[in-house]
Amino acid sequence: MEIAEEIVDCEQWNKKFKVVKFGFDIHQDSELINNFKIEGEALARRLNGTLARDSSRTRDFDTLKANAIAGVISEFVWRHYLRDFIDKEGLSLSIKEAPLTDLRNQIDIIVVYPDRSSKTIEVRSSFPYTGIKNGICRVFDMLGWYANEVKTMEVRKDYYVRCLFPYKTSDFLNILGNKFDAYLTGGATRAMLETSEYARDKEFIPYDEMVQENIKMTKYRVIEPIINAQDTRAICGSVINGL
Repeated sequence: MEIAEEIVDCEQWNKKFKVVKFGFDIHQDSELINNFKIEGEALARRLNGTLARDSSRTRDFDTLKANAIAGVISEFVWRHYLRDFIDKEGLSLSIKEAPLTDLRNQIDIIVVYPDRSSKTIEVRSSFPYTGIKNGICRVFDMLGWYANEVKTMEVRKDYYVRCLFPYKTSDFLNILGNKFDAYLTGGATRAMLETSEYARDKEFIPYDEMVQENIKMTKYRVIEPIINAQDTRAICGSVINGL
């Protein structure tokens, strides 16, 4: 696993955005990648066991599985980076993986501070196949909490962070067998999502409902596009300072 910081220049916004690239290679990271696959497939089956059992809908389940594996990787790289960030700063914070108890109201990461208080982080992953720069500067948003007709309101987390994979979803399962990159692409505090001039409510169909028959539009709170949220270094600073 190789880690490198990069800068994305969004000329149209006259802003630069720091990202962190995690590079994986099946020859060097085979055990880690296999664990991602096992955990991701188990999650996909929990999300929709019917698809897993229906051989006529293999493509649908593969899409769900690719997104679930991407989610598992996203949480791993964010935990890894935050722990490394904290260690380098010599801080007494801890980063914990939250237990999976409620698929519809999941907390991905818990940050515990020296005074034993804690804050929550939600990790969102996506596939900007036209490239990371285009995803950050134009196409993708920083996603916050959501609501739909089934779930009138998701519990709001303290922080929302992004991880992007510059591939087509349909290619991702094959790419896992070679080399691939995962990019930490910043985040936003709950306060930013509530008050930023770039924040608004926006309708999406979440990935775990894309392959179900009764699709429901879901309204997310977003900052659009990602460039108008905090970059990776900045959101880490917000997290460690409890802002």
